[in-house]
Amino acid sequence: MRLQGIPKAKIAEELGIQDVGRLKIWMRKYREQGDFGLMEHRGRRKEYKDLEREVKRLRLENDVLKKWLEI
Repeated sequence: MRLQGIPKAKIAEELGIQDVGRLKIWMRKYREQGDFGLMEHRGRRKEYKDLEREVKRLRLENDVLKKWLEI
């Protein structure tokens, strides 16, 4: 996410976010982890998050292999 010279306070105001610090945290999480960093993780154990990531990766791999076999 690039701000293109727009101050974080202005973006927070336009989006209705009262805490600019919260916006900074969201931006950092997105930069470090991508979409996964913005997902809700409260009450979830790390093992479950890792397993979900692995399942998504395997499903994607299966889809790619199925398309390859069709060719």
